[in-house]
Amino acid sequence: AIEQAYYWTKINNRWLETEVDTIGLFLSAGAVEYPWLFGCDNSYALQGALRTGNFEIAKSTMRLLNKVSERVNGNGRIIHEMSNNGFVGNKGNTQETAHFIMALWDVFLWTGDRELLEEIYPNVKKGIAWLTETMDTNCNLFPEGYGIMEVKGLNAELIDVAVYTQQALEAAACMAVIMHEDDRAAIYKEQADKLRLKINKDFWNEEAQSFCDFYATAADAVKVAEGAIEQLQQNDTGVTCDTLITFYRSILRKAKAMALDAEMGWFTNKNWVINTPMECGIAPNEQGLAALEQIGTHHCGPYGPYLSAVERKRMMTISTGVQAMAEAQYGRIDEAVHYLYLIASTLGRNMPGAINEMMPDYGCPYQAWTIYGMGKVLISGCFGVWPDAYRKTIRLAPQLPEKWNKISLKKLRVGDNFINLEVERKGEAIMIEYASAQPDWTVNLDLSRMIGKEVWVNGKKQDTPLAQIAAEVR
Repeated sequence: AIEQAYYWTKINNRWLETEVDTIGLFLSAGAVEYPWLFGCDNSYALQGALRTGNFEIAKSTMRLLNKVSERVNGNGRIIHEMSNNGFVGNKGNTQETAHFIMALWDVFLWTGDRELLEEIYPNVKKGIAWLTETMDTNCNLFPEGYGIMEVKGLNAELIDVAVYTQQALEAAACMAVIMHEDDRAAIYKEQADKLRLKINKDFWNEEAQSFCDFYATAADAVKVAEGAIEQLQQNDTGVTCDTLITFYRSILRKAKAMALDAEMGWFTNKNWVINTPMECGIAPNEQGLAALEQIGTHHCGPYGPYLSAVERKRMMTISTGVQAMAEAQYGRIDEAVHYLYLIASTLGRNMPGAINEMMPDYGCPYQAWTIYGMGKVLISGCFGVWPDAYRKTIRLAPQLPEKWNKISLKKLRVGDNFINLEVERKGEAIMIEYASAQPDWTVNLDLSRMIGKEVWVNGKKQDTPLAQIAAEVR
Protein backbone atom coordinates (compact mmCIF):
# COMPACT_ATOMS: atom_id res chain seq x y z
CA ALA A 1 0.00 0.00 0.00
CA ILE A 2 2.82 2.41 0.87
CA GLU A 3 4.72 1.56 -2.30
CA GLN A 4 1.64 2.21 -4.46
CA ALA A 5 1.01 5.52 -2.70
CA TYR A 6 4.66 6.51 -3.18
CA TYR A 7 4.50 5.93 -6.93
CA TRP A 8 1.16 7.68 -7.34
CA THR A 9 2.34 10.65 -5.30
CA LYS A 10 5.25 11.04 -7.73
CA ILE A 11 2.73 11.04 -10.58
CA ASN A 12 0.44 13.50 -8.76
CA ASN A 13 3.34 15.94 -8.52
CA ARG A 14 4.06 15.67 -12.23
CA TRP A 15 0.41 16.65 -12.79
CA LEU A 16 1.03 19.73 -10.64
CA GLU A 17 4.00 21.00 -12.65
CA THR A 18 2.92 24.35 -14.06
CA GLU A 19 4.50 26.55 -16.70
CA VAL A 20 3.14 30.05 -17.17
CA ASP A 21 4.27 32.32 -20.01
CA THR A 22 6.49 35.18 -18.78
CA ILE A 23 6.60 33.63 -15.27
CA GLY A 24 8.24 30.22 -15.57
CA LEU A 25 8.08 26.57 -14.50
CA PHE A 26 7.12 25.69 -10.94
CA LEU A 27 5.36 23.16 -8.76
CA SER A 28 1.87 24.35 -7.86
CA ALA A 29 0.38 23.50 -4.49
CA GLY A 30 -2.68 21.44 -5.32
CA ALA A 31 -5.62 20.86 -7.60
CA VAL A 32 -8.27 21.89 -8.05
CA GLU A 33 -8.27 24.63 -5.43
CA TYR A 34 -4.65 25.88 -5.30
CA PRO A 35 -3.01 25.52 -8.72
CA TRP A 36 -0.51 28.35 -8.18
CA LEU A 37 2.81 29.13 -6.48
CA PHE A 38 3.23 28.82 -2.70
CA GLY A 39 6.28 29.33 -0.50
CA CYS A 40 5.36 27.10 2.43
CA ASP A 41 3.96 24.26 0.33
CA ASN A 42 7.04 24.07 -1.88
CA SER A 43 9.46 24.18 1.03
CA TYR A 44 7.90 20.86 2.05
CA ALA A 45 7.09 19.41 -1.37
CA LEU A 46 10.47 20.01 -2.98
CA GLN A 47 12.21 17.99 -0.26
CA GLY A 48 10.15 15.03 -1.43
CA ALA A 49 10.61 15.83 -5.12
CA LEU A 50 14.40 15.80 -4.69
CA ARG A 51 14.24 12.30 -3.24
CA THR A 52 12.27 11.08 -6.25
CA GLY A 53 14.86 12.45 -8.69
CA ASN A 54 12.96 15.51 -9.91
CA PHE A 55 15.81 18.01 -9.58
CA GLU A 56 14.63 20.23 -12.42
CA ILE A 57 11.30 21.22 -10.87
CA ALA A 58 12.99 21.79 -7.50
CA LYS A 59 15.60 24.17 -8.91
CA SER A 60 13.16 26.01 -11.17
CA THR A 61 10.67 26.53 -8.35
CA MET A 62 13.34 27.79 -5.95
CA ARG A 63 14.58 30.25 -8.54
CA LEU A 64 11.08 31.57 -9.16
CA LEU A 65 10.26 31.94 -5.46
CA ASN A 66 13.52 33.82 -4.98
CA LYS A 67 12.92 36.06 -8.00
CA VAL A 68 9.33 36.95 -7.12
CA SER A 69 10.13 37.49 -3.45
CA GLU A 70 12.99 39.83 -4.33
CA ARG A 71 10.70 41.81 -6.65
CA VAL A 72 7.91 42.11 -4.10
CA ASN A 73 9.81 42.32 -0.80
CA GLY A 74 13.48 43.00 -1.57
CA ASN A 75 14.59 42.17 1.97
CA GLY A 76 14.97 38.39 1.93
CA ARG A 77 11.38 37.74 3.00
CA ILE A 78 9.81 34.88 1.00
CA ILE A 79 6.27 35.19 -0.32
CA HIS A 80 3.41 33.00 0.80
CA GLU A 81 1.62 32.79 -2.53
CA MET A 82 1.48 34.15 -6.07
CA SER A 83 -1.42 33.55 -8.44
CA ASN A 84 -0.73 32.63 -12.05
CA ASN A 85 -1.21 36.20 -13.26
CA GLY A 86 1.75 37.28 -11.11
CA PHE A 87 -0.28 38.82 -8.28
CA VAL A 88 1.17 38.26 -4.80
CA GLY A 89 -1.66 38.11 -2.29
CA ASN A 90 0.44 37.48 0.83
CA LYS A 91 4.01 38.74 1.06
CA GLY A 92 4.97 35.90 3.36
CA ASN A 93 4.54 34.52 6.85
CA THR A 94 7.65 34.56 9.05
CA GLN A 95 8.11 30.81 8.92
CA GLU A 96 8.31 30.77 5.12
CA THR A 97 11.58 32.66 4.91
CA ALA A 98 13.27 30.22 7.27
CA HIS A 99 11.62 27.26 5.55
CA PHE A 100 12.82 28.43 2.13
CA ILE A 101 16.43 28.62 3.35
CA MET A 102 16.13 25.08 4.74
CA ALA A 103 14.72 23.84 1.43
CA LEU A 104 17.46 25.58 -0.58
CA TRP A 105 20.14 23.78 1.44
CA ASP A 106 18.34 20.48 0.83
CA VAL A 107 18.30 21.21 -2.92
CA PHE A 108 22.04 21.86 -2.79
CA LEU A 109 22.77 18.68 -0.82
CA TRP A 110 20.89 16.54 -3.35
CA THR A 111 21.93 18.28 -6.59
CA GLY A 112 25.35 19.72 -5.76
CA ASP A 113 24.40 22.75 -7.89
CA ARG A 114 26.76 25.46 -6.67
CA GLU A 115 25.58 27.90 -9.34
CA LEU A 116 22.06 27.81 -7.88
CA LEU A 117 23.43 28.37 -4.38
CA GLU A 118 25.57 31.32 -5.48
CA GLU A 119 22.57 32.85 -7.22
CA ILE A 120 20.26 32.75 -4.20
CA TYR A 121 22.78 33.07 -1.35
CA PRO A 122 22.71 36.91 -1.28
CA ASN A 123 18.99 36.75 -0.47
CA VAL A 124 19.66 34.06 2.13
CA LYS A 125 21.82 36.56 4.00
CA LYS A 126 19.08 39.17 3.74
CA GLY A 127 16.51 36.60 4.87
CA ILE A 128 18.54 35.69 7.95
CA ALA A 129 18.86 39.38 8.83
CA TRP A 130 15.10 39.84 8.37
CA LEU A 131 14.38 36.89 10.67
CA THR A 132 16.92 37.64 13.40
CA GLU A 133 16.74 41.44 13.41
CA THR A 134 13.59 42.87 11.81
CA MET A 135 11.27 40.15 13.13
CA ASP A 136 12.88 39.80 16.57
CA THR A 137 11.88 43.15 18.03
CA ASN A 138 12.43 42.09 21.64
CA CYS A 139 15.82 40.49 20.85
CA ASN A 140 15.06 37.17 22.59
CA LEU A 141 16.11 35.03 19.56
CA PHE A 142 12.49 34.04 18.73
CA PRO A 143 11.25 35.76 15.54
CA GLU A 144 7.71 37.08 15.70
CA GLY A 145 4.88 36.69 13.19
CA TYR A 146 2.55 34.16 11.68
CA GLY A 147 3.68 30.61 10.97
CA ILE A 148 2.12 27.64 9.20
CA MET A 149 -1.15 27.70 11.13
CA GLU A 150 -3.46 30.42 9.87
CA VAL A 151 -5.19 31.30 13.15
CA LYS A 152 -6.36 34.85 13.71
CA GLY A 153 -4.35 36.53 16.46
CA LEU A 154 -1.53 33.97 16.33
CA ASN A 155 0.93 36.69 15.39
CA ALA A 156 3.35 35.65 18.10
CA GLU A 157 6.62 33.79 18.75
CA LEU A 158 5.62 30.39 17.38
CA ILE A 159 7.24 26.99 17.73
CA ASP A 160 7.47 26.30 13.98
CA VAL A 161 8.93 29.74 13.27
CA ALA A 162 11.56 29.28 15.99
CA VAL A 163 12.51 25.73 14.94
CA TYR A 164 12.73 26.50 11.24
CA THR A 165 14.73 29.67 11.95
CA GLN A 166 17.17 27.55 13.94
CA GLN A 167 17.45 25.17 10.99
CA ALA A 168 17.82 28.11 8.58
CA LEU A 169 20.74 29.40 10.65
CA GLU A 170 22.36 25.94 10.56
CA ALA A 171 21.88 25.82 6.78
CA ALA A 172 23.11 29.38 6.27
CA ALA A 173 26.24 28.59 8.28
CA CYS A 174 26.97 25.67 5.94
CA MET A 175 26.32 27.87 2.90
CA ALA A 176 28.70 30.53 4.23
CA VAL A 177 31.46 27.92 4.49
CA ILE A 178 30.91 26.98 0.84
CA MET A 179 31.11 30.69 -0.05
CA HIS A 180 34.35 31.11 1.97
CA GLU A 181 32.69 33.45 4.47
CA ASP A 182 34.02 31.72 7.56
CA ASP A 183 33.41 34.61 9.95
CA ARG A 184 29.76 34.80 8.90
CA ALA A 185 29.46 31.02 9.19
CA ALA A 186 30.72 31.18 12.78
CA ILE A 187 28.17 33.86 13.66
CA TYR A 188 25.29 31.90 12.13
CA LYS A 189 26.40 28.69 13.87
CA GLU A 190 26.62 30.43 17.24
CA GLN A 191 23.12 31.86 16.76
CA ALA A 192 21.81 28.42 15.75
CA ASP A 193 23.30 26.76 18.83
CA LYS A 194 21.87 29.39 21.18
CA LEU A 195 18.45 29.19 19.56
CA ARG A 196 18.37 25.39 19.78
CA LEU A 197 19.04 25.51 23.52
CA LYS A 198 16.49 28.27 24.05
CA ILE A 199 13.77 26.39 22.14
CA ASN A 200 14.31 23.27 24.23
CA LYS A 201 14.15 25.30 27.44
CA ASP A 202 11.46 27.94 26.85
CA PHE A 203 9.02 26.06 24.62
CA TRP A 204 9.12 22.87 26.72
CA ASN A 205 6.28 22.21 29.17
CA GLU A 206 7.50 19.64 31.66
CA GLU A 207 4.06 18.94 33.11
CA ALA A 208 2.53 18.27 29.68
CA GLN A 209 5.70 16.55 28.39
CA SER A 210 5.25 18.54 25.20
CA PHE A 211 6.47 21.56 23.31
CA CYS A 212 4.12 24.56 23.40
CA ASP A 213 2.47 26.38 20.50
CA PHE A 214 4.00 29.77 21.24
CA TYR A 215 6.12 31.73 23.69
CA ALA A 216 4.81 35.05 24.91
CA THR A 217 4.00 37.43 27.71
CA ALA A 218 0.64 37.10 29.42
CA ALA A 219 -0.46 40.24 27.56
CA ASP A 220 0.32 38.61 24.21
CA ALA A 221 -1.46 35.42 25.27
CA VAL A 222 -4.58 37.51 25.90
CA LYS A 223 -4.43 38.84 22.33
CA VAL A 224 -3.98 35.35 20.87
CA ALA A 225 -6.90 33.91 22.84
CA GLU A 226 -9.17 36.86 22.00
CA GLY A 227 -8.28 36.51 18.30
CA ALA A 228 -9.07 32.79 18.34
CA ILE A 229 -12.43 33.42 20.04
CA GLU A 230 -13.29 36.11 17.48
CA GLN A 231 -12.46 33.78 14.58
CA LEU A 232 -14.54 30.97 16.06
CA GLN A 233 -17.54 33.20 16.64
CA GLN A 234 -17.40 34.42 13.05
CA ASN A 235 -16.82 31.11 11.29
CA ASP A 236 -18.43 28.33 13.26
CA THR A 237 -21.39 27.31 15.35
CA GLY A 238 -21.94 24.10 17.24
CA VAL A 239 -20.61 21.93 20.02
CA THR A 240 -16.97 21.94 18.92
CA CYS A 241 -16.97 25.73 18.67
CA ASP A 242 -18.44 26.09 22.16
CA THR A 243 -15.83 23.72 23.57
CA LEU A 244 -13.04 25.70 21.94
CA ILE A 245 -14.34 29.03 23.16
CA THR A 246 -14.42 27.59 26.68
CA PHE A 247 -10.80 26.46 26.24
CA TYR A 248 -9.64 29.89 25.05
CA ARG A 249 -11.50 31.62 27.86
CA SER A 250 -9.54 29.47 30.30
CA ILE A 251 -6.34 30.82 28.69
CA LEU A 252 -7.70 34.35 29.11
CA ARG A 253 -8.35 33.78 32.79
CA LYS A 254 -4.88 32.34 33.35
CA ALA A 255 -3.14 35.13 31.45
CA LYS A 256 -5.11 37.92 33.09
CA ALA A 257 -4.27 36.51 36.52
CA MET A 258 -0.54 36.89 35.79
CA ALA A 259 1.69 39.91 35.54
CA LEU A 260 1.20 41.16 31.98
CA ASP A 261 4.94 41.04 31.25
CA ALA A 262 5.42 37.48 32.59
CA GLU A 263 6.78 35.18 29.84
CA MET A 264 6.20 31.47 29.31
CA GLY A 265 5.24 28.85 26.74
CA TRP A 266 1.52 28.58 25.99
CA PHE A 267 -0.82 26.04 24.45
CA THR A 268 -3.37 27.77 22.28
CA ASN A 269 -4.39 25.08 19.79
CA LYS A 270 -1.95 22.22 20.38
CA ASN A 271 -1.31 22.58 16.68
CA TRP A 272 0.44 19.76 14.86
CA VAL A 273 3.56 21.93 14.41
CA ILE A 274 4.57 21.21 18.01
CA ASN A 275 6.24 18.18 16.38
CA THR A 276 8.75 20.36 14.46
CA PRO A 277 11.54 20.07 17.11
CA MET A 278 11.42 16.31 16.52
CA GLU A 279 10.98 16.60 12.74
CA CYS A 280 14.24 18.52 12.63
CA GLY A 281 15.92 16.41 15.30
CA ILE A 282 16.86 19.29 17.61
CA ALA A 283 14.97 18.10 20.71
CA PRO A 284 17.12 16.18 23.21
CA ASN A 285 16.43 12.47 23.02
CA GLU A 286 14.52 12.22 26.30
CA GLN A 287 12.30 15.21 25.52
CA GLY A 288 11.80 14.16 21.91
CA LEU A 289 10.67 10.66 22.77
CA ALA A 290 8.33 11.93 25.48
CA ALA A 291 6.78 14.46 23.10
CA LEU A 292 6.31 11.84 20.38
CA GLU A 293 4.51 9.62 22.87
CA GLN A 294 2.22 12.48 23.87
CA ILE A 295 1.34 13.30 20.26
CA GLY A 296 0.75 9.67 19.34
CA THR A 297 -1.39 9.02 22.41
CA HIS A 298 -3.38 12.23 22.80
CA HIS A 299 -3.20 14.32 19.61
CA CYS A 300 -4.08 11.88 16.83
CA GLY A 301 -7.19 10.82 15.00
CA PRO A 302 -7.66 7.91 12.58
CA TYR A 303 -5.30 9.45 10.00
CA GLY A 304 -2.61 11.00 12.16
CA PRO A 305 -2.18 14.21 14.14
CA TYR A 306 -5.10 16.61 14.21
CA LEU A 307 -4.31 20.06 12.85
CA SER A 308 -5.45 21.21 16.28
CA ALA A 309 -5.55 18.68 19.10
CA VAL A 310 -7.92 21.05 20.90
CA GLU A 311 -10.36 21.19 18.00
CA ARG A 312 -9.85 17.51 17.00
CA LYS A 313 -11.52 17.80 13.60
CA ARG A 314 -9.12 17.79 10.64
CA MET A 315 -6.08 15.79 9.57
CA MET A 316 -3.82 16.51 6.58
CA THR A 317 -1.17 14.60 4.68
CA ILE A 318 1.46 17.18 5.64
CA SER A 319 0.84 16.96 9.39
CA THR A 320 0.90 13.16 9.24
CA GLY A 321 3.95 13.19 6.96
CA VAL A 322 5.87 15.52 9.28
CA GLN A 323 4.93 13.31 12.22
CA ALA A 324 6.31 10.31 10.33
CA MET A 325 9.58 12.17 9.75
CA ALA A 326 9.75 13.12 13.42
CA GLU A 327 9.36 9.46 14.42
CA ALA A 328 12.10 8.40 12.00
CA GLN A 329 14.49 11.02 13.40
CA TYR A 330 14.31 9.35 16.82
CA GLY A 331 14.74 5.77 15.63
CA ARG A 332 11.02 4.94 15.84
CA ILE A 333 10.85 3.66 12.28
CA ASP A 334 7.89 1.36 12.92
CA GLU A 335 5.84 4.33 14.13
CA ALA A 336 7.01 6.33 11.10
CA VAL A 337 5.85 3.61 8.71
CA HIS A 338 2.53 3.42 10.57
CA TYR A 339 1.87 7.08 9.74
CA LEU A 340 2.85 6.52 6.10
CA TYR A 341 0.33 3.70 5.96
CA LEU A 342 -2.38 6.03 7.27
CA ILE A 343 -1.68 8.33 4.33
CA ALA A 344 -1.51 5.43 1.87
CA SER A 345 -4.82 4.04 3.09
CA THR A 346 -6.62 7.07 1.62
CA LEU A 347 -5.31 6.53 -1.93
CA GLY A 348 -8.10 6.71 -4.51
CA ARG A 349 -10.89 7.73 -2.12
CA ASN A 350 -12.13 10.57 -4.33
CA MET A 351 -10.03 10.23 -7.46
CA PRO A 352 -8.18 7.21 -8.87
CA GLY A 353 -4.45 7.41 -8.16
CA ALA A 354 -4.71 10.45 -5.89
CA ILE A 355 -4.55 11.28 -2.19
CA ASN A 356 -6.68 14.10 -0.83
CA GLU A 357 -5.09 17.06 0.92
CA MET A 358 -7.45 16.56 3.89
CA MET A 359 -7.66 12.95 4.94
CA PRO A 360 -9.46 10.83 4.18
CA ASP A 361 -11.51 12.40 1.40
CA TYR A 362 -11.82 16.17 1.24
CA GLY A 363 -9.84 19.27 0.27
CA CYS A 364 -7.78 19.22 -2.92
CA PRO A 365 -8.01 15.83 -4.68
CA TYR A 366 -4.22 15.83 -4.79
CA GLN A 367 -1.64 18.02 -3.06
CA ALA A 368 2.06 18.59 -3.75
CA TRP A 369 3.30 18.40 -0.18
CA THR A 370 2.03 14.85 0.31
CA ILE A 371 5.32 13.79 -1.25
CA TYR A 372 7.22 15.24 1.71
CA GLY A 373 6.18 12.36 3.95
CA MET A 374 6.05 9.66 1.31
CA GLY A 375 9.40 10.64 -0.24
CA LYS A 376 11.51 11.95 2.62
CA VAL A 377 10.48 9.35 5.19
CA LEU A 378 11.04 6.41 2.83
CA ILE A 379 14.27 7.60 1.22
CA SER A 380 15.96 9.31 4.18
CA GLY A 381 14.11 7.63 7.07
CA CYS A 382 13.94 3.97 6.02
CA PHE A 383 16.77 3.75 3.49
CA GLY A 384 18.71 6.39 5.39
CA VAL A 385 20.11 8.28 2.40
CA TRP A 386 21.54 11.68 3.39
CA PRO A 387 23.76 13.01 0.58
CA ASP A 388 26.20 15.85 0.10
CA ALA A 389 26.34 15.79 -3.68
CA TYR A 390 28.70 18.75 -3.89
CA ARG A 391 31.36 16.80 -2.00
CA LYS A 392 30.29 13.50 -3.59
CA THR A 393 29.56 11.80 -0.30
CA ILE A 394 26.53 10.00 1.11
CA ARG A 395 25.74 9.19 4.73
CA LEU A 396 23.80 5.95 4.97
CA ALA A 397 21.77 5.40 8.13
CA PRO A 398 19.21 2.72 7.18
CA GLN A 399 16.39 1.72 9.52
CA LEU A 400 14.51 -1.46 8.64
CA PRO A 401 10.97 -1.64 10.02
CA GLU A 402 10.29 -4.74 12.09
CA LYS A 403 7.82 -6.27 9.65
CA TRP A 404 9.85 -5.49 6.53
CA ASN A 405 12.54 -8.06 5.71
CA LYS A 406 13.86 -6.47 2.53
CA ILE A 407 13.78 -3.05 0.88
CA SER A 408 15.59 -1.93 -2.24
CA LEU A 409 16.12 1.20 -4.32
CA LYS A 410 17.11 1.18 -7.96
CA LYS A 411 18.72 4.15 -9.73
CA LEU A 412 18.22 6.74 -7.02
CA ARG A 413 19.43 10.05 -8.42
CA VAL A 414 22.00 11.87 -6.27
CA GLY A 415 23.90 14.74 -7.89
CA ASP A 416 25.33 13.49 -11.19
CA ASN A 417 25.27 9.96 -9.84
CA PHE A 418 22.80 7.08 -9.52
CA ILE A 419 22.93 4.54 -6.72
CA ASN A 420 21.33 1.21 -5.88
CA LEU A 421 20.70 0.26 -2.27
CA GLU A 422 19.33 -2.86 -0.65
CA VAL A 423 18.73 -3.55 3.03
CA GLU A 424 17.77 -7.10 4.01
CA ARG A 425 17.18 -8.93 7.27
CA LYS A 426 18.70 -12.43 7.34
CA GLY A 427 18.02 -14.05 10.68
CA GLU A 428 19.58 -11.79 13.25
CA ALA A 429 21.78 -10.04 10.68
CA ILE A 430 21.11 -6.91 8.64
CA MET A 431 22.76 -6.95 5.20
CA ILE A 432 23.36 -3.66 3.34
CA GLU A 433 24.32 -3.75 -0.33
CA TYR A 434 25.29 -0.53 -2.08
CA ALA A 435 26.33 0.18 -5.67
CA SER A 436 27.28 3.48 -7.29
CA ALA A 437 27.33 4.32 -10.99
CA GLN A 438 30.16 6.80 -10.34
CA PRO A 439 33.33 5.28 -8.84
CA ASP A 440 34.58 8.41 -7.04
CA TRP A 441 31.76 8.77 -4.51
CA THR A 442 32.29 7.94 -0.82
CA VAL A 443 29.73 6.40 1.50
CA ASN A 444 29.84 6.78 5.28
CA LEU A 445 27.84 4.19 7.18
CA ASP A 446 26.09 5.68 10.20
CA LEU A 447 25.50 2.70 12.48
CA SER A 448 25.03 4.71 15.67
CA ARG A 449 21.78 2.88 16.43
CA MET A 450 23.56 -0.50 16.42
CA ILE A 451 25.89 -0.07 19.40
CA GLY A 452 26.96 -3.47 20.71
CA LYS A 453 26.52 -5.23 17.38
CA GLU A 454 29.20 -6.92 15.27
CA VAL A 455 29.98 -5.12 12.01
CA TRP A 456 31.48 -6.57 8.83
CA VAL A 457 32.38 -4.38 5.83
CA ASN A 458 33.22 -5.92 2.45
CA GLY A 459 33.70 -9.31 4.09
CA LYS A 460 36.02 -8.05 6.85
CA LYS A 461 35.10 -7.81 10.51
CA GLN A 462 35.57 -4.33 11.95
CA ASP A 463 37.49 -4.33 15.21
CA THR A 464 37.02 -0.62 15.88
CA PRO A 465 34.35 0.07 18.54
CA LEU A 466 31.10 0.74 16.74
CA ALA A 467 30.66 4.14 18.34
CA GLN A 468 33.78 5.27 16.45
CA ILE A 469 33.11 3.61 13.10
CA ALA A 470 32.62 5.72 10.03
CA ALA A 471 33.22 2.91 7.56
CA GLU A 472 34.23 4.14 4.12
CA VAL A 473 32.91 1.94 1.34
CA ARG A 474 33.42 2.28 -2.40
